[in-house]
Amino acid sequence: MTTEFVTNYIDKKLNENDNFIRYTFYELRVKNNLSEEEVDEFLRINRDYFENKGYKVYFTNEEIIGYHFYKI
Repeated sequence: MTTEFVTNYIDKKLNENDNFIRYTFYELRVKNNLSEEEVDEFLRINRDYFENKGYKVYFTNEEIIGYHFYKI
């Protein structure tokens, strides 16, 4: 996983809906083939980015629902 991958993924999600960002377990682990450690790092970077942009960050039951970032 590269910085470019993370940046491009954030941009992609913001273009889809900038008020609600959602990453699913399937999307990150299966579709993008990220390891557990890479997912942790990916989400840490995203958490910091979205909190700095004024989003509320929620980590729910990651295997079922996913990871959510809501704009305030």
